[in-house]
Amino acid sequence: MVFQRQQIIPGFFEIYCGCMKSGKTKALIDRIDGIHFREDGSYIFFKPSTDTREDTIKTRFGNLEFECDYIDPHNPKTIIDSSNSYGVVAIDEIMFFDNALIEVIGRLRNEGKMVLASGLDLDFKGEPFGIMPDLLALADDVIKTHATCDYSGCSNLANRTQRLIDGNPAKYNEPLVSIENPDNNETYQCRCLEHHYVPGRP
Repeated sequence: MVFQRQQIIPGFFEIYCGCMKSGKTKALIDRIDGIHFREDGSYIFFKPSTDTREDTIKTRFGNLEFECDYIDPHNPKTIIDSSNSYGVVAIDEIMFFDNALIEVIGRLRNEGKMVLASGLDLDFKGEPFGIMPDLLALADDVIKTHATCDYSGCSNLANRTQRLIDGNPAKYNEPLVSIENPDNNETYQCRCLEHHYVPGRP
């Protein structure tokens, strides 16, 4: 189901998901950009405190940018009080939150708020990321985003995230959550199924 970017539906839960660099956050921001001018378009952005590299939420190239509130991913119930006066609640990097977020989203929807979210559907191992399977099942609409494979000479459609450490694929037993940091030579790439490789995967 495809909605106009200016549309607001009370109690509706919409998720944008895909691999790294697939435009999922851009799609979320573009959705807010389409409604923030409406009289009933009051919104608030949330992001887990796992990633505080920026004090705003913005597209990868920074052409759209909104302020956001950082929330402890293990205590997402604070979202309820913080969003009292808003009709639309947007949550980026939703896969980092724990199971309590499911109840929070349910309460927000029962209060007539529209919930918009974005996040990785799969982790770097190619496995469902955290609570994403439950959220995708509960969502009224799921929009899958894709990227272009970064593997040299490929450029096929990418739907996987490849974590690289010192230029090599991260092993299966590496920590699940790690923020991209060029200082320690850790980066991420988009990969197609053929070129996504995780050493040690069972």
